Amino acid sequence: MISFRINNVPVLFIRGFTAADVKSIVNFVRDVDASNATRGDSVLFIDTPETVRTVEAVQMLREEGYRVVFRDHHEIEGEPCTESDRRSIVSTARLRQLLGDDCLITGRSLHPACSTLVDVGEFKDAIAIIADPDADGLTAAMKAAGISYPGLDEDAAKLDGEPSLQVTGTAISSLLAKGIASLPSYDPASPGERERAQEQLFIAWVAAVQGDEKAMAQLQAGVAIYDAAVAVSEQLALTACNVAPGVVLVDATDSPLFDVGTLTSRLEQLPGCRITVVRRSNGPIAALHRVQYSLAVAKQYQGQINMKHLLPSHFKSDPREGVITNVSFLLHVSQEKWDEYVLPALQKL
Repeated sequence: MISFRINNVPVLFIRGFTAADVKSIVNFVRDVDASNATRGDSVLFIDTPETVRTVEAVQMLREEGYRVVFRDHHEIEGEPCTESDRRSIVSTARLRQLLGDDCLITGRSLHPACSTLVDVGEFKDAIAIIADPDADGLTAAMKAAGISYPGLDEDAAKLDGEPSLQVTGTAISSLLAKGIASLPSYDPASPGERERAQEQLFIAWVAAVQGDEKAMAQLQAGVAIYDAAVAVSEQLALTACNVAPGVVLVDATDSPLFDVGTLTSRLEQLPGCRITVVRRSNGPIAALHRVQYSLAVAKQYQGQINMKHLLPSHFKSDPREGVITNVSFLLHVSQEKWDEYVLPALQKL
C-alpha cells in the first residue's frame, strides 16, 4: 500500500481486489477525515478497477455519509470475453446505480488516460483520493489535486499504453517511466521492498514536476540503472524465436534486469511480428507461480487481435489464478495457462 499527500490531499494508491483492500480504503478515509476537519466531504476514486470489492468500499463510505466520486476508463467495450469482463460489467452498473452523476466510467478508446477525466485542481479540497498504483493513477491523482504541466494528458496515455511507448513522452514523463522500469522485482522474502521503492519514486516525481531540483537529481541518478537494463534487452532481442505464426518469444528468466519496453520494441521490428512474448521470472504472476509470460500485440495489429480470446471465457483476471488481462492488447499468464490454453490458441491464429 502506497500513500502520501499530493498538494496536501491525502492519496492512497491501491487496487480493490480483496477484503483487506476494502478495509484499507475505508480506514484510510476515516483516518484522514478525522485529522482534516476543514476539508470537504468528497472522496475521489480514479483509475480504480470496477470490482465487487471496489463496490463494497464505495457503498460503505456512502453509508458513512461521504460523497464518493468515481472516474475510470476501464469500461468493457464490445462483448465480454471472460468472467472478469462479466463481473466488471455488473460492478460498473452497480456503481452507476449507487453514485448517479458522480460516476463517470468510460472506455480507453475515448479516454486513453484517466487524467482526461478530471480538471486541474477539481479535487484539491477532497478528503482523500483513491487511485490505482501505476503511472496512470499517479498522473490522474496529481492533476485532480491541482498539479499539472503542459502535455500531462498525452504523457499519461503513453505511460498507460504498451511498453514500447512508455518512455516516449516528455522528458519529465520519461524519467517516471524509466524509474518504474528500474524498480526492484517483487521478492516474496521481502514483500515490501518494491512497494517502498515505488512510493519513493512517486514522491520524487511529483516533487520534480513542481521544480524540486533535489528530486530531479534523484530521478536522473536512477537512469543509469535503466540504461543497463536497456543494454541487456538489446542482447536478449537477439535470442528471439518464433513459437507460432507472427508470435515472437524471448526467454528472459535468467535476466532479472531488463527493460520490457525496449525488448518489446525490438521484437516488433522483426519481420511479420504481430505478438511479442517475454518469458520472465519477475512480475506479479511469477511471484506466485515462478514464471510469467507477458504478451503484447504489436501496435499495428491491435485492432485485429484481442488477447482475451486466447483464454476460455470462464477465466477471470487474478494473479492467483495465473491470469492478468485488463486490456485487449496485453496479457500475462502463468506457465500452466501458457501450456494449456495460450500457446495452442496462438498456433491456431
